[in-house]
Amino acid sequence: MKQKLLLLFAICCTYISQANEKILIPSNQFHIDLNKALIVTNLDVNYVNTTWIGEKSSIALDTDYSFETPVNNIVIGTPYNIISSVDSKVYILYFTQLPIISIATTDVIVDEPDVLATFKMIESNQNAVVSNIGIQYRGAYSQTLPKKSLEIKFWSDEVGDETHDVSLLGMHAEDGWNLQAMYNEALRFHSKTNNDLWKLIHKPYYINSEPDAVSGIEMKYVELFLDGEYRGVYCVGEKVKRKLLKLKKHNGNIRGELYKGDSWGGASTFTFLSDYDNNNLLWDGMEYKYPNEETNWANLYDLTNFILNANEETFNNQYKSRFQIDNAVDYFIFLNLLRATDNTGKNLHVARYSSNEPYFYVPWDLDGTFGTIWNGQHENITTDLLTNGLYNRLFNDCSADGFREKLKSRWNELRSTIITHPNIMGMLVENYNMLNQNGIYARESMAWPDFNANEGEIDYISEWLTNRLSYLDMKFSQDCSDTTTLSVATFDKVANVVVYPNPTSDIVNIVLTDNSNHHLYLYDNTGRLILNKFAEGNQDQISLKNLSKGMYFIKVVDSENKVDIKRIIKE
Repeated sequence: MKQKLLLLFAICCTYISQANEKILIPSNQFHIDLNKALIVTNLDVNYVNTTWIGEKSSIALDTDYSFETPVNNIVIGTPYNIISSVDSKVYILYFTQLPIISIATTDVIVDEPDVLATFKMIESNQNAVVSNIGIQYRGAYSQTLPKKSLEIKFWSDEVGDETHDVSLLGMHAEDGWNLQAMYNEALRFHSKTNNDLWKLIHKPYYINSEPDAVSGIEMKYVELFLDGEYRGVYCVGEKVKRKLLKLKKHNGNIRGELYKGDSWGGASTFTFLSDYDNNNLLWDGMEYKYPNEETNWANLYDLTNFILNANEETFNNQYKSRFQIDNAVDYFIFLNLLRATDNTGKNLHVARYSSNEPYFYVPWDLDGTFGTIWNGQHENITTDLLTNGLYNRLFNDCSADGFREKLKSRWNELRSTIITHPNIMGMLVENYNMLNQNGIYARESMAWPDFNANEGEIDYISEWLTNRLSYLDMKFSQDCSDTTTLSVATFDKVANVVVYPNPTSDIVNIVLTDNSNHHLYLYDNTGRLILNKFAEGNQDQISLKNLSKGMYFIKVVDSENKVDIKRIIKE
């Protein structure tokens, strides 16, 4: 009996001791925003609740804090008011499952060049990465937003002469990474879901030769503290590079190739052909990304020339050897499923595995989708098809095993597997639930007061997707010989658009063929939208007087969604 009493006494003492002990958070596993009075830690809550059993009244962080209301079980995403023992200031404490990145800079971040900074990332399992980095802002339009996307490169020194590869969160090891702000995404889930969806839809055609090759990037959620300020949720994402796609290395000759469509131009949209300069890494909307050993636009010029100028017989006989047909089909489906209006020429990559191999598309910057456009605004249009100069021509191929036949077959296949309303909405809602359960939306509002997580966005997307799938079911199931099918004219340019003078120092006159509604868009050479308006009748003007000298693009969209793009030089 005496032994039983002693055992019971020992158990009780242990319980009381554990209940009265402070929760101890490792020094690298919490971050504090003093101005917002916000503390975020990602120490695993299961570990916390099983290590400190019972009522928890205090926690040790940078100093001791007491819970305003003692708690029995810590729950992720729940705000806890804690009181500092130093100055009695009340802080809001959150536990999160997301990795936390902390970046401390040595200077003001700019677009270019990179600024030296210290990078620290901690996961809930205490896996950590610490390194010097170079950091800069990325994007064009996104740099005008309060919450900016970032580009980082892991440095082995303090000046960036040497870099090293790092694998973040199980993704491919690279020296360069993007931190996507997603400020124009209402619920912060478009980009991540879309990139995941593309990788489900499409695999590289050369996967048997390169088992580690992927068709696109991966992104994972993190939370960011920048110079002690909580900046909210970001997606750390891979960059489209030769190594990720497993393109063949330069061996004295060009083999693998990679180009990025970074603005609306003739080469990026395959809509017009101009001369190139091998001393320039930019050509008609394209940026030269690989190989690094030499710059030679000749191959891409040849592809563009073929798409634009080959006669119908030559085009239909040869295009499959020049552009990978399964990739072209999958990207056309993907582009139109999302209605990614900013990804028909700009915001994509054109790549080539090796010399004498066909080119293929790799998507990029997939934020304006599912009934929203590049600036995050709703555009509730479900009954149109997006295209570019390549697809203008492919859509005319009605041959057996040609583009139209493959499009119909592939759409039917995907509609029974990946492209279903429950599956796509399930992917979106899964990301939403994870962010919501971790309290991300509440903290986004703390970091960015204009942010409001409107759950109605999910209902909007669901209804939009229902209507979009219904429309695409009809369009993609039609035969070329069907007179009710989408006419080739839908993919034609707006007829006879004339712009003059070009070059200009001020006014650009725009002459249209009729008085129907025409929408005019003006972009700079980075793809940033400067102006959009409806044309007044069949003539209109746009002034470039207050704009910097350089290249601009006027996009004209008529009432039948025909598109034309004109390049303008401002002197």
